[in-house]
Amino acid sequence: MPLEPEPLPSSLGRPSPPKHQCSSTSTCTILLSEIGKYYHAFPKGSFRSRFAPPAIPRSVLHHLDAHPFYWSWTMKAGPNAGKSFAVPTVPTSCPKDSPKAVHWMVSIFHAFKAQLAPQALDQETGRVLPAYVKLYQNNMLMHIRAQRAHSRVGKTSPASAPPRAAPRPVAVIPPQPPGVIAELRQEITALRAEIQALRLLHEASTSLPLSPRTAPTVVPPQPPSPSAASSISMAQEGIAHPDHRWLQAIIDNQYCPPTFRHIDSSMVPSYPLAIPEDVQQVLQVIYEADVRFVGFDSNGDLCVAIRSPAELVIAAIVVQAGALLPPPPRY
Repeated sequence: MPLEPEPLPSSLGRPSPPKHQCSSTSTCTILLSEIGKYYHAFPKGSFRSRFAPPAIPRSVLHHLDAHPFYWSWTMKAGPNAGKSFAVPTVPTSCPKDSPKAVHWMVSIFHAFKAQLAPQALDQETGRVLPAYVKLYQNNMLMHIRAQRAHSRVGKTSPASAPPRAAPRPVAVIPPQPPGVIAELRQEITALRAEIQALRLLHEASTSLPLSPRTAPTVVPPQPPSPSAASSISMAQEGIAHPDHRWLQAIIDNQYCPPTFRHIDSSMVPSYPLAIPEDVQQVLQVIYEADVRFVGFDSNGDLCVAIRSPAELVIAAIVVQAGALLPPPPRY
């Protein structure tokens, strides 16, 4: 706790009162009218270990400003008999429903009591002797006053606030050569095309909910291999019509179901917007940037559409990049 500064000399030439000297063997006598005004030292041997009050939180200081601790002292004799005076104090105990700030102050007293030597405690009850309690309360009031002063000094007023730094100028990008700008535009165009293809592929695979009993398995595209499944050529199948060349990518896919692998060359596909109602099974074909649904109607004719009920899809395949697309729907 801070010591009381030296008294200044009187302006009238009268000598200042001598500074109080605390005894090293006994506690000082503190009058009620002087409590919290002067710092008093504890006698030697009062503590088992060094005790120093901690810094008081702002919330506790705000509570003390609004609800100061004091007790009422009533004069019993003299010219002021019957009058009451407020004596500042520091609580050493409190009820359970007291504010948190009061509990915090009481906990400091218990920490103070835990460091006291046996000479400061009552041998029978174990309580702190009244003289030590009054000395503790006096010094804590001094500590609270110092903490309040420090808190007020720490607050900066708007007038004393340091001026804000000027905003930094925005960096200006120097002009780029025309060739660099053209290359960047080409890269942006290519990236947009790839994003559009991925978006269409994602929408095609998620827009139609698949039935649990007929959920197809989407397989990755496989390059043509000299296997028996992929060796079927256009000549073997008789698909020589220019409009039927897109079927080769489906037939060569190793995951193509047998029902759609052998297609008659004389068959003329129809291209409706949606799969007809008489189609029982549908193959979903996923291209790089589009989706088609292929199936046979009740007459055995091949139908190619861009829409289909999810429960009709029995399988889904992904064709190679760059494969020909079927003709658009014909309304």
